[in-house]
Amino acid sequence: MRKIQSFFTGIFLLATVFAMLVLATLVYRANENSSIKSYIFQINNSARQRVGNLQNLDNMSAADLRDKLIRKYVSEYFKVIPGDTNVENRVALKNLSSQSAFQQWQQTEAKIISDMSEKNMFRTVREVGVATYNKNSGNSNDEETMSYIVRYYTTTWTESNMMSAEPIYDDGILYLEIRFVPGIRKTINGKNFDIRSYLESGKDPTGLFQFMVINIGEKQ
Repeated sequence: MRKIQSFFTGIFLLATVFAMLVLATLVYRANENSSIKSYIFQINNSARQRVGNLQNLDNMSAADLRDKLIRKYVSEYFKVIPGDTNVENRVALKNLSSQSAFQQWQQTEAKIISDMSEKNMFRTVREVGVATYNKNSGNSNDEETMSYIVRYYTTTWTESNMMSAEPIYDDGILYLEIRFVPGIRKTINGKNFDIRSYLESGKDPTGLFQFMVINIGEKQ
């Protein structure tokens, strides 16, 4: 009787070991065939916020280039990054602003952004609409200077890294007086430069364009 029990026990143990080996093999093969797919997190499904193909400036209208630079400007003007300790060091915004316009931002919106960053808030600009306001508003006799009404829409999260937090939607208007000439500038600070070297050095591409916000009107 004991021999029969030992026989069946041995068979059971062999079956158990075999099953464990099969399971281990399946797990190993599954791990071998697994792959990691990365995705770029996107704030919303706006096509304007997706990375697209490189565009040839020769195929872009002056108005399209101008509007893209205005949207870039407004995004830099209002964006809030949680924990940002160097808010005023926004190279793109500085490149696209006159000294007085940049100082105005530093004394107004930058202080609000610093406070929001300390509270770990997060804000992005969702959309920007541009319309011509008035040519040569009186602050400049330059034929290349135009004034624009820029309506912007923002999304703000009062708590970062909280998926359950509901965003706050807001909108407002900026009046921008802008000097703009289509194309790439020939000099920077009065000196000739090489575009390839400029970009390879890691400098912000916005500094290449002949675009400058001269004055900023009150926001609403």
